Amino acid sequence: MIRCHSFTDKPLEPEESKRRNAEWKPPKEFPDLTGSTTVPINVFGTLKPTGCKFLRIDNRLPMEDLFQFILEDCGGQKPALILSIYGGAKYFTMTERLEKEFIRGVIDAATTANAWILTAGINNGVSKLVGEGISHYRLLREYWIKVKCIGMTMWGTINDNTRCELKRASSEPLPTLCERQIPENTQEDKATIEPNHTHCILFDSGRLNEYLSDSQRDVFVTEACKDKDNNHT
Repeated sequence: MIRCHSFTDKPLEPEESKRRNAEWKPPKEFPDLTGSTTVPINVFGTLKPTGCKFLRIDNRLPMEDLFQFILEDCGGQKPALILSIYGGAKYFTMTERLEKEFIRGVIDAATTANAWILTAGINNGVSKLVGEGISHYRLLREYWIKVKCIGMTMWGTINDNTRCELKRASSEPLPTLCERQIPENTQEDKATIEPNHTHCILFDSGRLNEYLSDSQRDVFVTEACKDKDNNHT
């Protein structure tokens, strides 16, 4: 993962292929802070055509810094309400009628109360439903209010093709390392990011197939509530 997550060296798989090592497989586990390295932030940019802003950061970054960063990007306008919508990332089912009622309620709350929506940011389950609901809202309203929808997930959660796509779409792309970092036959999660969010924060711990715990989101909301001169719910 040290070469899968950073741009400081060449990917391992092509090097092993040159040696005709057909049996090579990527390591599955790395000791914390041993199998990874620290590099400057170099995966960030805007996805077209939806305008979703994405950023890969160290999972140990202080939440105060992240909150202030997003706040500044939102024009310094503090949210009066934070809607944290999580759960059912993969196996989320709901009738069509309930889906419409759910999305209508979320959009109404977000637009009338100047809210930020927090989701897992991946293109399945409830975060996909929220993203698609925001997209429909934009299409159906002639004059629409920009809904701030922030996805938070792990860099290692999304699949390798999506990681390559984000590297190529970065403001400072490094094309020589925008290739698959792990073998095609390696079993991966199918997760991609949901493109209708306004922001997608990808926490990098140096591990693959890892899911974000509640801690980052909880601390982020706590920082928002601590922000002086403003009340949050």
